[in-house]
Amino acid sequence: MNYECPAVFNDQYTSSVGVIIRSQTHNFDDTVRQIIETSIIPRGEPFTVGDYGSHDGSSSKDILEHLLGNWRESPNHQKVFLSMCPTSFYEQCVPDNTFHVLLSFWSVHFLPSSVWYKDSLNTFPDGSRAECDAIAALACDGWQRFLLIRAKEIKSGGCMLLIVPAQDTDMKYGESRVHLQNLWVAMTTVWRLLRDLHQVTECEYEAANYPGYYRNEEELRAPFRDDASPVVKAGLRIKSLTLTHEKVHILTQRCKDKEQETEDKDDLESSVSKFVSTIRSWTEYMFMQALSSRSPDSRRDVVNTFYDLLVEHIKQQDISTCGWDNVIGYVVITKK
Repeated sequence: MNYECPAVFNDQYTSSVGVIIRSQTHNFDDTVRQIIETSIIPRGEPFTVGDYGSHDGSSSKDILEHLLGNWRESPNHQKVFLSMCPTSFYEQCVPDNTFHVLLSFWSVHFLPSSVWYKDSLNTFPDGSRAECDAIAALACDGWQRFLLIRAKEIKSGGCMLLIVPAQDTDMKYGESRVHLQNLWVAMTTVWRLLRDLHQVTECEYEAANYPGYYRNEEELRAPFRDDASPVVKAGLRIKSLTLTHEKVHILTQRCKDKEQETEDKDDLESSVSKFVSTIRSWTEYMFMQALSSRSPDSRRDVVNTFYDLLVEHIKQQDISTCGWDNVIGYVVITKK
């Protein structure tokens, strides 16, 4: 396993985000079944699986158990060995031709270097055109770099399964342009409020940036378009790429209850609080780093205030709109 994510995750990640991602990995059931049915491994050769950006391991748990469970039934695959590589997946992590299968769920959107927006937490809602162009260029280089390194590490005939938060730039599949579009609006609004109330300084406000980029379908496909591309020359091909809009389960349930007018106020408040707690598990580090010059207690107080205000802000929103959708790309890449 290889860990690649700037966030420090707590138990909330495992109990919330990890569960959500595991439900999404079922989109790869047919691919995993094909891997199991068609893999012919010479006697004595290990079958090697890499999990990049594995966080605490909970996201890929079901796929790994499915793969391992099938191979353990074979006399040739009784032994299972685990190892970890605590480095960046923008570097080569294992020798050439190591992996038969490579997984990376909700990780490859993180960029190889820090980003900076003057008045926004992300490209959306208020990154300037120059800022967005610069981040898009960095993301383009990072995506090609990730692919070329993985091409070295994957065996011929191997494959990658990726889940990536994405952009639906032309809104071909739904009404959200960006993954969790309205969440980024809400978080930026609340962060600005703390600045305007002088609870954070202008420098602290600007220092809180999300070091990730949500690629659109064309950006994901771009390295594979041209036969002269280094990625294509390295043997990689996109077998499938599906972009979807998926409702946030917690908020969907709230909308359903509201429509039926049977909601309980405490349940609704609990659902929003749980949603924000889930979001906090992968965004808190942005604000803690922006407040790094403060004492630990001061940082914690400001961050707690931010998420408390975010809960109250979201309660006032119309969450029946599509702007709360997850925009997700499911990608299967093979190596010749």
